[in-house]
Amino acid sequence: MSTYADSITRLDRYLETGHNLIRDIKAIAEDQMPPRRFKGAELSELVGASLSTIYMAEKEGRLPPPDVDPNTHRRLGATLEQVIGMQTYFDTLPWRRDDEDAVVMSFTNFKGGCWKTTTSWYAGSYYANLGYRVLFVDLDPQASLTHNCGILPDFETSHEQSLGPYILEEEGFPPEWAGNVIRNTHIENLKIIPSTLQLAGVEYALSNAIMESRSGQDRVARMMHWFHRVRDIIGQVKQNFDIVIMDGTPSLGLLPLNIIFASDTVIVPVPTEITDFASTLSFGDLYKEQSETLHNVFGEDLSLPDMLFLPTRFSASEKNATLGSEFVLKQIQRTFGPDCMQSVIKKHEAVVSNLSLMRRTVFDVNAGDANVNRESRKRAMSNFKTVFDEILERAVYPSWASKKAILEERGIY
Repeated sequence: MSTYADSITRLDRYLETGHNLIRDIKAIAEDQMPPRRFKGAELSELVGASLSTIYMAEKEGRLPPPDVDPNTHRRLGATLEQVIGMQTYFDTLPWRRDDEDAVVMSFTNFKGGCWKTTTSWYAGSYYANLGYRVLFVDLDPQASLTHNCGILPDFETSHEQSLGPYILEEEGFPPEWAGNVIRNTHIENLKIIPSTLQLAGVEYALSNAIMESRSGQDRVARMMHWFHRVRDIIGQVKQNFDIVIMDGTPSLGLLPLNIIFASDTVIVPVPTEITDFASTLSFGDLYKEQSETLHNVFGEDLSLPDMLFLPTRFSASEKNATLGSEFVLKQIQRTFGPDCMQSVIKKHEAVVSNLSLMRRTVFDVNAGDANVNRESRKRAMSNFKTVFDEILERAVYPSWASKKAILEERGIY
């Protein structure tokens, strides 16, 4: 058996080697991944103008000239920054109106491995690539979303650079300053409030704060205050965004409850496997129990968000071995009825895994980037797009009068 000193020395060596590898991979992604380019029908749809109209505006100097290949002199396509410039010029930005509130959503479940963080990440990337102003709020101490956005947790983040001190009302961190911890990502209009391992202590500190507030004449108001810390802080920063996406731990403690109470809509990813379906029901049981307990204390002052259930990791029955996935999908749809989303996220492990290595999603890479099969990328893009468009129609647009009218015209809402 090794001595304590020998064990710690080996552990230090493992960690140093591993962290150096992660830094190297990040550097490769930053240096070698070219920007996403939009062209043809995709560009026209994003900008909301025909290609001939875009080209004429460029020719007449009303838009900047296009980027061209120095060798072939052919158009390279527009970057997202250039697309947003075109949307601004043609007044086709998808942003909410100033008199409409940003929509806050979270992806939450009781169990890990349900694609909670992956779905959050892909949703934010998709909406940003449409031109929306998106804010990620990472409240998971594991900081996977932070890592996916190219920020190395605990090396490039700290407790003071997370939402932690604002949640706990530490001295020198008033909620109106929370915008100071918003960080850029490689996507122009996608920002993030990063996480750190030290957020694990926030759960315990919240528990202590709530226990201390359970006595006194104003105990209900003081307890409610701690359950609404995340909601109140998000209220200080969301004015510059259209969509806020929060990611937390796969549990239902005080911090995850804070995330739920801060959300307009909670989207529950449910893998189409029987154990995950059962775990989701357990999550529902616990959520119902805690909600009833809190309602007994706070009454109607406690408002709960809408919930949508999103089937994930679905495998169509091309082989007998996948029939279980279809069976579980039917049970999910039967159980959650109209609150179950019509679209499902299929299995795209190879695409997601390859791109995760480079800290990218299918929406912010060009065809052929990162050794991803073109057809596999195309299928994944189409599938994710269908899912996230449904979320827009069911959870975002109804909150904006300007978009709700469009849905009503199409007979959707």
